[in-house]
Formats: sequence, structure tokens, C-alpha cells
Amino acid sequence: MAEQPFTIVEEIVAPGEPGSQYHLVDYQTQELVSTLWSTYLAKAQEGLAPTSVHPAMRRVSYSLDSECVPGQRLRRAIRVASRSRRSCTFEATLSHADDGRVIHAAEMVTVFVDPQSGAVEIPAPFWEAVEKMEGRSIPIAERTPAS
Repeated sequence: MAEQPFTIVEEIVAPGEPGSQYHLVDYQTQELVSTLWSTYLAKAQEGLAPTSVHPAMRRVSYSLDSECVPGQRLRRAIRVASRSRRSCTFEATLSHADDGRVIHAAEMVTVFVDPQSGAVEIPAPFWEAVEKMEGRSIPIAERTPAS
């Protein structure tokens, strides 16, 4: 399957005082990616009826591939890579705006939680909004039985 383009792409400036003699560390680059994840979720939920079910980050894994310093122009991007009945996985990157070198690549598994009953299936209206944003259908991934 061909790699899907990112759904949301934003250009930002690395936080901190330009000209500083330090590079951003992992929690700073992860914050830039996590806030984009929050932006994606907010856009997907626009116009949907209120619900007690809310997305929650279950697991994040990331790699730090290069450095950036305060004041540099950056590009951050996010898309949904896959889904199951109860979760979806986002892929996100933070890269240099000028040459595309990846600084931070992340995979974020998101679950859906009802405060009364715990983890639940992804709500259909939310998923319809995601597929509309993505411009494609994202089928539920088949689970392979453990051997």
C-alpha cells in the first residue's frame, strides 16, 4: 500500500530564544507533536454531538533523528495510520521546514474512554469525521491470532 500523505501539516517556529546555544530536548519536541494530536482530535470533533466518550493517549513511541534549536522553522504533520475497533494509531513527524530532515517521528495509539464504563469502541460519528478528514476509508485491522 502506498504511503498516505499527512492530513494536517503546519509550519511553526521552535520555541525558545533564537540564537540560544542549546537544542530542544525530547519532551519539548514531543510537546510540539502532542499539541498537533490535540488539534487533530479537536478538528475531528467539530460539530459532533456532545458525548461522555473521549479520546485518550494510550501509548506513545518516538525516535529522535536530528536536532533543532530555538527559532528554527519547523514543520509538523499528522495522519491516522490504522485502526482497530477500540483504538487508532496516529503517525506524526516534526521536521526541518527548509530541508525536510526529520527531528522527531512518533506513533500515538489512541483509545476511547467512557468515564462510567472504561474503554469503548471508537464512536461511529467520530470515525466518520476522521475518514472525511483523511479523505479515505480506514478499515478495522484484522487481528492475527496468537500462535
